[in-house]
Amino acid sequence: MEIKRINQINVPYQRFYEILLPILFISIGLFAAFNHALWRDEMQGWLVAWQSDNLIDLWKNNAPSGHPVLWSLLIYFSKNITGTPISMQLMHWFLGSSAILIFWKYSPFNLTTKALFTFGYFPFWEYYFVCRHYVIAELIIFIFCAIYPLKSKTYIPFALCVGLLANTQALSWSLAFAICVTLIFDWFFNPNQRKNYLSNKNWIYDFILSIFISFSLLCFGAFSLLQVRDSVKLLSTFIDIRHFLKVIGQIFGGYVLIIPNSSRFIDLGICALIALILLVSTISFIKYYRSSLIFFSSGMIFLFLFNYFLFLGDGSRHYGYYFLLIISSVWLSLYKKDQQVTSSNYQNFFTEGNLFYFPNLFTICLTIHMVVGVHMALNDFLLPYSSGKETAQYIQSKGWQDFPIFATRDVEVATVSGYLDREFYLPELKGFGSYAQWAKRVTLDRSKTLDEVQVYLDEFPKVNKLLLLLSNGSSIKNLEPGESINFDKFSVIADSKFENSFHDSEMFYLYWVERIID
Repeated sequence: MEIKRINQINVPYQRFYEILLPILFISIGLFAAFNHALWRDEMQGWLVAWQSDNLIDLWKNNAPSGHPVLWSLLIYFSKNITGTPISMQLMHWFLGSSAILIFWKYSPFNLTTKALFTFGYFPFWEYYFVCRHYVIAELIIFIFCAIYPLKSKTYIPFALCVGLLANTQALSWSLAFAICVTLIFDWFFNPNQRKNYLSNKNWIYDFILSIFISFSLLCFGAFSLLQVRDSVKLLSTFIDIRHFLKVIGQIFGGYVLIIPNSSRFIDLGICALIALILLVSTISFIKYYRSSLIFFSSGMIFLFLFNYFLFLGDGSRHYGYYFLLIISSVWLSLYKKDQQVTSSNYQNFFTEGNLFYFPNLFTICLTIHMVVGVHMALNDFLLPYSSGKETAQYIQSKGWQDFPIFATRDVEVATVSGYLDREFYLPELKGFGSYAQWAKRVTLDRSKTLDEVQVYLDEFPKVNKLLLLLSNGSSIKNLEPGESINFDKFSVIADSKFENSFHDSEMFYLYWVERIID
């Protein structure tokens, strides 16, 4: 590529940094895989796969989660690497590292842009340290960008990208939709594409197989999501200005990692204006590259409508899809084989000719992402993401792992259950379990925790002593380690509390419960 030749001339020691920075990224990620403390959503994925004896069990256990089965399937096939949650973390590390290696190998960005992106919030932290299915979407969309020139020969790999994205997560459908629309538009409006593809004597077989693969996987992904259709709450009114601005705020978050205060119209308005400027600036840069513009526009529209009518999103992991659309669209605009980027055009990318100076805004956004990403990565080594791992290690060090354990809330204590590799009595399930079973659980009043303990003791009269594990919010207030209280037919003695956690909900409190014998 012309871009790379220019970059090699202007940046000293180009090759050295192209090797050093990915190695540094991968090394830090491997260290994190062995040290990152999983929190509830991560452990939920592990336990669903770990507790499944076969693929049928895996489907049943995964269905209530609201996510397609692909992520659970990957965990299932990798779970015996170590037989512990580290298996999942190593698999996740491999996927995240592969995405970055593809980015460095095939993306047309210069060294500075690659470095800023690599250590940015999403590729370095949210989709790398934290073990969730989002890394699959990142990897697949980078594969799509890297293989884009292959469209003139075959559609099969693109069909796989579309189908796998549809089986990753509901929001990933926006990326799958964008790929489909881009390829369709390119077929109808690019005569060279049709000519090159039809010159292949086996094109009809390739075309039929591509349609079959994508359609089959799309249907399977849709079927997975329909398992939880009753939990989807549609927007009650078609026009809601505040909600509209909140969705614009998600786009703003994709650019600069900040979500406006939804209770203040002034915040929503200002952020919406800035988001609009960023969007117009992006479009002004990629508009000369039709495929990139179609990909960006269709993905943004689908994701916006999904956020507006179905699910707004909950945290940075969700609005990160806007960021993936942005980075991949710019990638395509620079790498488009049908319209080679000349030396002068590439220089203009960094100087002039773009509305609102998109390259400068883009670099500022990437810099913000890098600062936050490095901060979060360092913070993870200093402050555990959850205290569940510490709690489990404490119980093991005391030799208490085989004692009867009553634990609540099920959503949070799954972290401890996973590290101990055992089930607890969960009042939300009225029985034993290791993770939140959404189809079976009932919501309990957390102030009634000790009443539920009494129910347990009545059900198991032979149990005279048990461990009581409570997450933050269920804890017995003002009871310090060593202190005790009597409650009807049993006493509660505080043992330890574990509050060194990034997530407040992942702080745990350990007590002994002893039956009072008359």
